[in-house]
Amino acid sequence: MVKRRSKSTSQERPYHHGDLRTALVEHAGKILREEGLEALTLRAVARAAGVSQTAPYRHFADRRALMGAIAAEGFGELHRAMGDAMANAGGREGFKGIALAYVRFAKANPALYRVMFGPEVANTADLPELASESRSSLGFVQAGLEQLQAAGIVRAGDAAVMAISCWAALHGTVSLILDGQAETVTDTATLVEATAQLVMYGLAPRSVSPRE
Repeated sequence: MVKRRSKSTSQERPYHHGDLRTALVEHAGKILREEGLEALTLRAVARAAGVSQTAPYRHFADRRALMGAIAAEGFGELHRAMGDAMANAGGREGFKGIALAYVRFAKANPALYRVMFGPEVANTADLPELASESRSSLGFVQAGLEQLQAAGIVRAGDAAVMAISCWAALHGTVSLILDGQAETVTDTATLVEATAQLVMYGLAPRSVSPRE
């Protein structure tokens, strides 16, 4: 005779994930998108994943560690978006495509974008995954600039410094857009176009004018 499991025993069985860490990051991302940063806690993520409140601590020491993992995922997505844009066009058009992809990503993922560049994970000394992903994204921009330098489209100089300057310009543009500060001035497309041209021709050899 098979012994029937009681209802209470069935309800108390823990829920098991094949990859708990991935599941936690996915649920955290969903909470971030739907409820905002304030609602993102380890307890809320555990509840959404259907695991005990202590289960997340097997992978994340605290909320900041979880935020670092989310930000790392975000940089990976941003990197892929910029890579797709560069693959579709070269030269100045490719650079403009990267700028547009960057802004589109931020507009589509405002809460995630703020986490990626927020103060909570600004120091990546203890967040190696995030440090690697963010450096990889910046390195992609630098490599693109080096290719443009080799083609004579961008002036000679330290491509690493140029990459940071380009990133700063795009980040500033995105911040204005996400904060609603640019709406009274111009539309998003015009602002992104102007930013891309300003950066691109600011980096161009002196013999090149914006009309060329």
